[in-house]
Amino acid sequence: MLKVFLKNSALVIAVILIALVSIDGLSYAFISANGLSFFPQYKKNRFQEQLNEAVHYFPRGYNVADPVMGFDTQKNATPVAFNMADGSFEIFSNELGCFDHHSLAEIKAAKAYDYFAGDSFTWGYGNYAQNIPAVYEKKSGRFSVKCGIIHSGQQHQFEKFQRTVKLIGSYPKRVILGFYENDVANDFAYPHTTVIEGYEVDTLRFDPHRFQLVPRDMEAVRKVILAGINPKSQSWIVRTDAWLEKYSLSWNLIQFGIQKTKPQPLSTIYAISEGVSYYKDKGYETADVTKKNRAAIERWIEDAKTHHYELIFVLIPPKLHHGNTQFYGGLHDYLEGKGVRFIDLTEPFHESGLRSEKLYWMNDGHLHNEGNIFVGEYLAKKIGGANAKTNKKLN
Repeated sequence: MLKVFLKNSALVIAVILIALVSIDGLSYAFISANGLSFFPQYKKNRFQEQLNEAVHYFPRGYNVADPVMGFDTQKNATPVAFNMADGSFEIFSNELGCFDHHSLAEIKAAKAYDYFAGDSFTWGYGNYAQNIPAVYEKKSGRFSVKCGIIHSGQQHQFEKFQRTVKLIGSYPKRVILGFYENDVANDFAYPHTTVIEGYEVDTLRFDPHRFQLVPRDMEAVRKVILAGINPKSQSWIVRTDAWLEKYSLSWNLIQFGIQKTKPQPLSTIYAISEGVSYYKDKGYETADVTKKNRAAIERWIEDAKTHHYELIFVLIPPKLHHGNTQFYGGLHDYLEGKGVRFIDLTEPFHESGLRSEKLYWMNDGHLHNEGNIFVGEYLAKKIGGANAKTNKKLN
């Protein structure tokens, strides 16, 4: 009797296993993973996916941890492909840790130079020869040092500027400072990013319900990164579970049925700037959330006065408001009140009549190569001209 029971049980189990394997095989062959939002790991490498979610999108080794700024561009970074949804371009850095072909010796030998500061828009986000600083330099004839820093605000950018000027040994004739709408968030959370195992990683998240910065569990983040780099470092149980999640729809269904409710994920720091309005009389000049950003700007204004270089802000609009000349109205008033020269790119964008896709990447919020060329040429025409004979030397 027992033998019959065991035999029948084994037969039932075998039939169930065969059925599951058949279902999983057919599912894997014919069902697209893109349509299964409930099973984010299906048909995907769990370790690579978790790594991508934990870190920023820059190639490993391009950035380095810094005790003050949190991170900086690695000095003398070898050329590497930067891949994005709309294409790929080569990135590198010089001995100053800037996305610039000029060596320190060439910069020191120059009679004068302009300095480009700002976030990823100023950094480039496209082919080097077509980015804003490179086009400006070529069209204006003004030797330029190109030191935009991705994922940064004015505090970070000013610290980078001070270090770079010290290495060069002289101040620029002009600083062209790109400003983007999320710079307020970067300054509010600064320093907010570090580098772990060569990957750029935010150390903070933002809770919009409490309007509060929340530290990430960096040890947990490190483990995710190490697993992504070397999945074999994980236990056989974890690797088996990951394998089943990738290849077995039935395993994902079981997991979905027993999983506990996960807490709502926190936002990135950029959620901080979502409530900030730059329109006229909408509070930029008085809001608590913009206080650190305004302090950084004022610090840069005083430095320009002290060291006698021209400071020009370039206001870069988001894709959805690229031709809205009222978007930065409140920032206009603030900068005018401080006696600072600025160029608002919504104006030439509006006058050109160009649609956003003629200026910005299709799947990304940054300016594409043609958009960068447009801005570089516009700046060269607007503020270009021959360099003065010499820079003001450091004391």
